[in-house]
Amino acid sequence: MLLVMVFRGLLVLGLIMSLGRCKKDQKTKLKAAKGSGPVKVFGRRVMTVGLVLDPNLKTAVFPVLHIANRSLSPWTYSDTYDETRIPQHISQAQCQRSGCLTPDGEEDMGLESKPIRHQTLVLRRVQGETGRSGGRKKRKKGYFYKLESESVNVGCTCVLAFLGRFFLATVLLHLHCLLFWGFRLGFCTAL
Repeated sequence: MLLVMVFRGLLVLGLIMSLGRCKKDQKTKLKAAKGSGPVKVFGRRVMTVGLVLDPNLKTAVFPVLHIANRSLSPWTYSDTYDETRIPQHISQAQCQRSGCLTPDGEEDMGLESKPIRHQTLVLRRVQGETGRSGGRKKRKKGYFYKLESESVNVGCTCVLAFLGRFFLATVLLHLHCLLFWGFRLGFCTAL
């Protein structure tokens, strides 16, 4: 029991020390970037901030599983390119079929294959004017980055066909009016 408590104490102490080191590293990296400050973009005054990216931060790369081919609504990816956007290349999913596949591999038109959309943030390069630089009244033109939201298709999924549900709901409403109200109500005759 005593050994477990000592181990827990050492673990907590190590965690606190590593968090303290992370905070110290973050403080040194948060410097104002060159060119930060108020700017004028398309006649509007906008405040800019410096963006510092940590080159030591690596994202994990996992092998791509071919989930798109195993899905009931398979899709393919196409690459979109925009030189004024960061990232410049974004892959967009495109559904291969309008219906969905059955377990036998046949296409079921009672279901629709629809894209799954994801909102993501991108940086957009825009041209603008900086304010006074170094006390001079001369304005410089340059490029700045604006944060924008963009919708990206990341995959496809199966949904019930909208027309099928609408048709079924209309038929059920007609039956309800006929059986229970005999089309005497105003909304039943409007159908």
